[in-house]
Amino acid sequence: MNSAQTRGLVIGLLLGIVWMWLGFGAALLTAVLGVVGWLVGAAISNLSSRNLSFADLWNDLQGRRTAS
Repeated sequence: MNSAQTRGLVIGLLLGIVWMWLGFGAALLTAVLGVVGWLVGAAISNLSSRNLSFADLWNDLQGRRTAS
């Protein structure tokens, strides 16, 4: 298994546990907050490299690579 599949599996399992324990609303909120956290982390990563570009961030979100 590659790392993307492993991360997806872990995230799915965690969301499933939250859903069973607290309900669908809590699982949905957990997923949305996870995406927001991922976006903030990507923005901070770009800021730390002094290269904040929303086009690069959008390409990262879509899984595209940019030529350097």
